[in-house]
Amino acid sequence: MPRVTFIGGTNVVMRGTESEDRQFVYCPNENVPFILDVTGITPPTPKYYISRERCDHFILAYIVKGKGVLQFGDDVYELNPHDTVILTPKSRHIYYSDPDEPFEFVWANFFCDYMDGFLSGIGLRDTPVVHGVDCEAQFREIVRITKASPNNNDICFPVMRLVHEILITLSEKVYFEKHKHIYSQLGHTIKDMLDESLYGKTDIGDIASALYVSKSSVYREFQRYYGMSPYRYVLNQKIEIAKSMLVRTRYTVAEIAAILNFTDQFYFSNLFKKKTGLSPNSYRKNASKTPPPPCRINSSDGENEDAEDDSEE
Repeated sequence: MPRVTFIGGTNVVMRGTESEDRQFVYCPNENVPFILDVTGITPPTPKYYISRERCDHFILAYIVKGKGVLQFGDDVYELNPHDTVILTPKSRHIYYSDPDEPFEFVWANFFCDYMDGFLSGIGLRDTPVVHGVDCEAQFREIVRITKASPNNNDICFPVMRLVHEILITLSEKVYFEKHKHIYSQLGHTIKDMLDESLYGKTDIGDIASALYVSKSSVYREFQRYYGMSPYRYVLNQKIEIAKSMLVRTRYTVAEIAAILNFTDQFYFSNLFKKKTGLSPNSYRKNASKTPPPPCRINSSDGENEDAEDDSEE
């Protein structure tokens, strides 16, 4: 592929680009897998407008703030903060700022012979915009590296690593959005298995093995759909069961702790008071006089609980 340092591309119309902070890159050796052409930061410009009938290079652009529009082929996309634009060679596209709330964006143009295949492999080949993923730090680091040493021989691999990091992060977002129905079901299945373990030992490793997924997937998917870690969910459920036992049975505090598989009644009593504001015995006495207080499950509750081993209650 011939390498030409030219910001515009073929058949390009550019308006409002005068204030862009650009850094062109010198390429003394083209026998490398990745050639950075130019990077830049575009400040909010109401009349900013770029139109290309045929793009010569790959373009990655991250919207820091403001709004805009991308026309990619026949499709139109609204651009908002934390959106990333992925434009490919030979594409026909137009992008421009919202005149009332113009975007600020950070961008990089580059050449890469294998990139088409890589984008196809990670599900981004026909995805010109990925919404709502914070990649600002990586984009700004690319610009910083380029300014520090605008020689592609020196920065090829560090920049290539950052570009891959950005694209893999975007790929993850696109993948989970596409398959969210599957992972929603996984979250429900994990909850069912946690509910079955409330009177015994909860081991996230065993749940992961039974579902043929990693422990990190168990944590991530449960957190995604229930807003808390599996361990915190189990503790909250056990406290709810304990409240019912204190009101409806004659079990002692020690017996309730044993039934719910807590290591000892003192740990159970301390946790119960932390969640409800009352000790188990006080809760039992008050329950006969007033309706039981609700169990508090705020995100601030039990901040240290998640640090404990999930296999121990």
